[in-house]
Amino acid sequence: MALVQRKLWKQASLEEIKDFIIEEYKKQSENPCPVDKMRVFTDSTRRTSCGECVICREGILQLNVITEAISQGKGRDGDIEILTEISDDLILGSCCDYGKEVGKITKRIIEESKEEFEKHIKRRRCDALVCKKFFSYYVAPEKCSGCNKCVEKCPQKAIAGSKDLIHIIDSSICDRCGKCTAVCKAAAIQKAGAIIPKLPLEPVAVGSFKVEPQNGGGLMAGRRRRRRS
Repeated sequence: MALVQRKLWKQASLEEIKDFIIEEYKKQSENPCPVDKMRVFTDSTRRTSCGECVICREGILQLNVITEAISQGKGRDGDIEILTEISDDLILGSCCDYGKEVGKITKRIIEESKEEFEKHIKRRRCDALVCKKFFSYYVAPEKCSGCNKCVEKCPQKAIAGSKDLIHIIDSSICDRCGKCTAVCKAAAIQKAGAIIPKLPLEPVAVGSFKVEPQNGGGLMAGRRRRRRS
């Protein structure tokens, strides 16, 4: 595979390389999280790199490793600067245009979304609720029909409940695979960040759980913080 890619990029014109890289990037056009967008983009481009150029091979790999860590809540101070420096190294030092074009795109992502990267690193927060470490699934009591489809589908057995009961997701067991959302016709399974709505502590009859408005409670009324997994 590496030999095939090496021959491909050596023979390809600048426009052909640009078109390929842009198409890889476009695959993430609907991804609202820049950190996850960069993680997926660098993972795909490192796999299609020929590997001959050390700067390109190791540079894209490190971009992927660092963004993966950031998306997992393991980002550190200085990561943004390191990502920018590696992107610059790719632009200036890659032997062919493949690494240069990857570096240009990753640098642009960082420059345009620095605030989002900082939120992931410093506040452990993903506003788009894409990075699995920063959100949890919950069952909206007012929408749950008690069909039990999510319970049957969950591979981790993280959902409690039975027919005609409002189901409860244990976020400490849930691995955020999202399979439950695909079978929930009522769209009752939703995402939440650090703050989630008030929920029943155990399965109760559908339609029986009410969240009463709390006077003076403000935005935090009827809500609780989720446990970090």
